[in-house]
Amino acid sequence: MYTYANLPKIPYNAFWDLYHNQLTDQPKRYEKAKNRDHSLGWVYISNDFKSAKAVRTYQTLFVLSDHYTYYTPNTFYRRGSRSQNTLRWLNAIVLDVDTKHGANIGLCLPDLLDQIRSAGLPLPTMIVRTPSGGYHVYFVLDSPRKAFSNVVATYNRLQLAMAVAIGADQQAVGAERYFRIPTEKNVIYRSERRVAFDELNDWYWINHEPQPKQENARTGAWAQRGILQREAVQTLLQGVERGKRDNAAYTLALAYKAEGYDQESAEDALYNWNARLDSPLPERVICQKVRSAYKAGAPAGPTADWIQYLSGVSFAHAAKWDAAKPRAERERSHYIEWAADVLEFLREQPDQQVTGSQRQLAASFGMSLSTFQEVVCNLVQTEKVILEVSGKGRAACTTLRLVCPKDPTKTTAKIIPFPKQNFTNNYIINVPVSNTFKILAGLVGGLSPGLLPVWATLPPPLP
Repeated sequence: MYTYANLPKIPYNAFWDLYHNQLTDQPKRYEKAKNRDHSLGWVYISNDFKSAKAVRTYQTLFVLSDHYTYYTPNTFYRRGSRSQNTLRWLNAIVLDVDTKHGANIGLCLPDLLDQIRSAGLPLPTMIVRTPSGGYHVYFVLDSPRKAFSNVVATYNRLQLAMAVAIGADQQAVGAERYFRIPTEKNVIYRSERRVAFDELNDWYWINHEPQPKQENARTGAWAQRGILQREAVQTLLQGVERGKRDNAAYTLALAYKAEGYDQESAEDALYNWNARLDSPLPERVICQKVRSAYKAGAPAGPTADWIQYLSGVSFAHAAKWDAAKPRAERERSHYIEWAADVLEFLREQPDQQVTGSQRQLAASFGMSLSTFQEVVCNLVQTEKVILEVSGKGRAACTTLRLVCPKDPTKTTAKIIPFPKQNFTNNYIINVPVSNTFKILAGLVGGLSPGLLPVWATLPPPLP
């Protein structure tokens, strides 16, 4: 029996161009366990779309390709089920240009290539001629994409949009579908062209960008603001470093919202943005950020200060988002309001400082522990207060001291250092969850009531 190594050479090896290392040369029983790759995939072949056989080696695929008609260009992680849920690798986007039922009558290869160019798509990698006179157009990806659920959803959306653009069959859409096996006889066009998945996604958003909403549900006077085309936002769309990913995801979600994207479209766009990061966030985090941006009461758009801080590019816009409700009418307060409460209290103290345990201080201001940690972290980072910890264990206590212009204690050795981040606006934070910034590790310990100075009497909890 032939093996992949000694099969007769053919001018064009379509299987290898698609699968590369997803298939092996020999059955796995001939391989040493240490050489097995867990990224292998199964290819399904069939004659009638009902009964199928799954193969995992080039040897088997080459031998059986003469006896079967159809195969799956994308591979699966199991051989018992061919569905989108069992996909492992996405290797190519294939379009079925049908000539049945009066569609594309007399369409020849040059005309098909002209339709592809007119649609703004890159030239395909391979075109297979079907017995009915139709075409299977292959856009082979330059790098296979792992078939995560959001990637498969994007794949299907791209495949449908591309089919509409070139007049292909819009029903023949799905990453798990069968297509005719390419052979030396039916391959009528091939090239070395490979297309990036992101390139096709960019084509989609350029040509199918959703129309902005004409009416805002709350203000009734909405218009597209062009935020996504601004240099600072484009910088964010290119990616951010670790430590800024959460904030950038939420800020971009607000930007998509301001541009009129619906929640599903914004989520898809952010999934693709996240996939391009060097260290992507978990999908659930992206979903949370989008939900937070689109929930009732969320800001209608991002703040200029946060866009500038995250991108490092100067940014300003004249958009006026809806004003927040008065604090008395809201269940929750903004970080800027909590920060103002802390600073106002410190200014009222004789020595402009307060001492107590972390939980005691949080309760005195009417904040949750996590909110208190976030507020103090931002105040320290913006050099509004100094944080000190004295004592150890149960006797330890935390001191917050207001920073004065000539405060000599600013260089005291007991000060806990924090990474400095340059905010253009000291407090404005458009992230609604408390786990967006690093939590203070230095706020520890407690303080017995007898050790609390008279001048540091804590304020009563806010209503």
